[in-house]
Amino acid sequence: HGAALSRADAEPYEVRVRVAARTESMAEAVRVGNEVETLLTCGPSGGGGATKSAREIIAVASTLIPAELAPHAVHILES
Repeated sequence: HGAALSRADAEPYEVRVRVAARTESMAEAVRVGNEVETLLTCGPSGGGGATKSAREIIAVASTLIPAELAPHAVHILES
């Protein structure tokens, strides 16, 4: 990246985006992935590649809990 990386006032010349979507159907989820793929293939060459997938997720709930409620341990097994 040379001088572009070391300039403190430089605007980013490369941006990566991750897309996640919640849809009512699998067909709609596949459509979202296809739209994102189209954006990648219509952009500049050497985009770095992409992966796409659509899968059913019953529920995702992110939350914070006190550390003492999540005990942890490390077990090293040697053979």
